[in-house]
Amino acid sequence: MKAIKGFFILLLAWMALPGYAAAGDAIAVIVNIKNPITTITQTDLRKIYDDLKLKWENGMPITVYDLDVNDPLREAFSQQIFSVSSDKRAEMWAHLKITNQAKNPPMCIKNEYLIMKMISVEEWAIGYVSLSAAKSGDVLGYKIVATIY
Repeated sequence: MKAIKGFFILLLAWMALPGYAAAGDAIAVIVNIKNPITTITQTDLRKIYDDLKLKWENGMPITVYDLDVNDPLREAFSQQIFSVSSDKRAEMWAHLKITNQAKNPPMCIKNEYLIMKMISVEEWAIGYVSLSAAKSGDVLGYKIVATIY
């Protein structure tokens, strides 16, 4: 019981950590180190985050991670990839969920560190973090497949 309580305390502490993103930092798209892809195009990235591409080339389902709607890095990602605000993207996903049209909605994660941790243990996951966070070396088990400036 103490181990479980300790785990949840540690998890809450991680969730409280601020994101790593520095102003003007590039965005790194990351996948699990075991994923065979080495690069991803912005077209495929749009398809994945638009609910149009649900599986990797090998047929495995894609687990999609997104940052919290108020995170400045999510705003930068939304602007660079979709040319719309993160609020508009959140509205789109809310509509798809309410109308039962969402097939593979992204899971919103509070900060970059947790996205890196989740992707390092989920073989078929994809997400994005700041380039400085991705290169920090604090978390292993993922690789960078695209950089967005």
